[in-house]
Amino acid sequence: MRSPFALAALILALAGCPSRSADEITGGVPGEDMAPPFGCTVDDDCVAAAATCCECPAFAVGVDDPANRACTGVVCPPQSACPNNVRAACDQGTCVLACVEMACPTACANGYQLDPTGCLSCECAGAALDGCTLDSDCVQTRADCCGCAAGGVDTAVLASEQMAFDAALGCEASPACPGVDVCEPSAAPRCVQGRCELLAMDSLPAQACGRADLPPCPTGTTCVVNADPGANEQGLGVCSPP
Repeated sequence: MRSPFALAALILALAGCPSRSADEITGGVPGEDMAPPFGCTVDDDCVAAAATCCECPAFAVGVDDPANRACTGVVCPPQSACPNNVRAACDQGTCVLACVEMACPTACANGYQLDPTGCLSCECAGAALDGCTLDSDCVQTRADCCGCAAGGVDTAVLASEQMAFDAALGCEASPACPGVDVCEPSAAPRCVQGRCELLAMDSLPAQACGRADLPPCPTGTTCVVNADPGANEQGLGVCSPP
């Protein structure tokens, strides 16, 4: 039997053993990058995943991630409700969900549905409860006691709620304000996904489409969602060749 001193010496010797270097792990190629655990180098290293095996995709993981392996062999019913508007992609070594460009032949009253993933589908967005449907339903109003005309901030609300919104600010008759007009000249109230928002007029992307009040796409083009980030924010697509 080894003495306690011999065991201690053995433990110290093992603790001092050098681990394999990155070059040894990568086959002796100096400077070769290694993907992080369950990371990726190409899109095929990733798969779309969800909290359970049969839900619509909500995030992406590596093909060797335990979350993906746990679903191996699981047979799910057809997911007809999933819009297929996302795909797994590799972004700088990390698996992420990327939006898929989709052609949507039908325009919607309120634009297209924005998923929790941040991607649009061709499904029409429903009107917000007691929300707007057209830009004309909204008006610009002060968001604080000064408003942008006197150095404060403006916003957009439903025209029918403007008086109540202003009264709820509880402002004095003559509030102390900087007195400098800081209003954005091109800003105008717009209806976005049933919500009134104050946006610059040039915030609408060129060739925007998909909402009932916008002109149809020219002949030879179709309305494509997930092709322009600015359009996505407003639930819209852009006219593009098929």
